[in-house]
Amino acid sequence: MFRILLSCLLLCAGSAWATDSSLAEHSYSYDFDEVNVNVDPTIGNVVNVNGVSVSISGWADSAQLVHGDSGQFDRVISANLQEVPGYGWAVRNSYEDENWHQTVDNTSSKGWQDYDFILFSFSSAVTLTNIDFGWAPTQEGSQEVSVAALGTSGLNALTGQQSTWSNIIADALSSSYSLTHIGNNQHTTELNFTETARYWLVGAYNTVFGSVTGGSTFNDRYKISGINFTKPSVLDPDDNSTPVNAPGTLAIMCLSLFIFALKRKKVSRLTV
Repeated sequence: MFRILLSCLLLCAGSAWATDSSLAEHSYSYDFDEVNVNVDPTIGNVVNVNGVSVSISGWADSAQLVHGDSGQFDRVISANLQEVPGYGWAVRNSYEDENWHQTVDNTSSKGWQDYDFILFSFSSAVTLTNIDFGWAPTQEGSQEVSVAALGTSGLNALTGQQSTWSNIIADALSSSYSLTHIGNNQHTTELNFTETARYWLVGAYNTVFGSVTGGSTFNDRYKISGINFTKPSVLDPDDNSTPVNAPGTLAIMCLSLFIFALKRKKVSRLTV
């Protein structure tokens, strides 16, 4: 009996240190094969990527915050998205004309400083890991991208269309990164976020999101061709409940049985 209990204890203890499969993550790619232009990924032309619905929408600070805004147009409002076949997607804000060479950028032909962004919306929380670019003029200088993981307050500030970028990301996790050239017109950026979110802003380099050492400003322009993201395989990131570690619980039960058996043996010896 004791040999069985001891074997059970050792087996369970080993299992307790094993990786909990419920915490495993899987990586997925979204390359704009299908597109749902919407803030809510669950309505409209729903696009499903391995069980997660994805949608995109365009945004830019191309409206006056107050009358006589000195021409800087700091208020963020919705913007048009434009596909550039063979290269990726771009943003056309309210004072840009439609043309073949549209980009996600932080300058305008009129010399104003504006920041174009694409909002990626997901039906469940994910971690953005990579951004791919179908075109970027890195031969003209370094190119940077800014990224933020928005919560509910940030999303409300964005869609309310009465805020600045600073207001929108006030409670967000954000950072900026340099693009890496990987061949021909192709570029990529590897991100270092570990947190999950349902809403991710990706756009032209804005130091409000975080600065890049040696990064250049107001020359950033590119077309986004895809993203990579991870998601937990079992657990819902929005679920606040605490999961039970089955192997660990089983080990404790085995240990209790082992101690109980020892006490019984000791008592039986004393009564003999």
